[in-house]
Amino acid sequence: MAALLTISEQNTIKAISSNNTGKFDDLLKETLIKDIKPLLGFDFYQDIIQNESSTANALLLSGGTYTYNSVTYEFEGLKTVIAYFLYANYIMSNLVDTFTGFVTKSNEDSQPASSGDKKNLRDQFREIAQQHWEDCKHFIQANSSDYPYYLYKKSSNRIIII
Repeated sequence: MAALLTISEQNTIKAISSNNTGKFDDLLKETLIKDIKPLLGFDFYQDIIQNESSTANALLLSGGTYTYNSVTYEFEGLKTVIAYFLYANYIMSNLVDTFTGFVTKSNEDSQPASSGDKKNLRDQFREIAQQHWEDCKHFIQANSSDYPYYLYKKSSNRIIII
């Protein structure tokens, strides 16, 4: 399976602590399955992970500019969507599994953020990811012939992307 996002790309978009880079691969797999696959749908998700370097998919992943109805748009790309969803999941991933159960590590000079604070921060980054996804959807709609696996419904004269 293609990675779609490297730790270096993650840290360029939304950095995670260097102490936690060992969690990156697991967080990426979980983010792709939990957050990205439902957005893309099964067939489109499979196309993206199997054909990451195709011209159309590479542009969707990396972002850039495109023209639609004589207007030029910029979008950050699917990698940015993945990075923000991963970061939102990362915020909630500080539990450590020990022989006595799950714990939160702390030391005398710091105090872990409250569950409510972490949830608020997670929700903020999920919203940012969603907004970047909306930009990606617009790009897909404008270039729909390049993305035959993406699911959308036509309603009268407008296209509704699911």
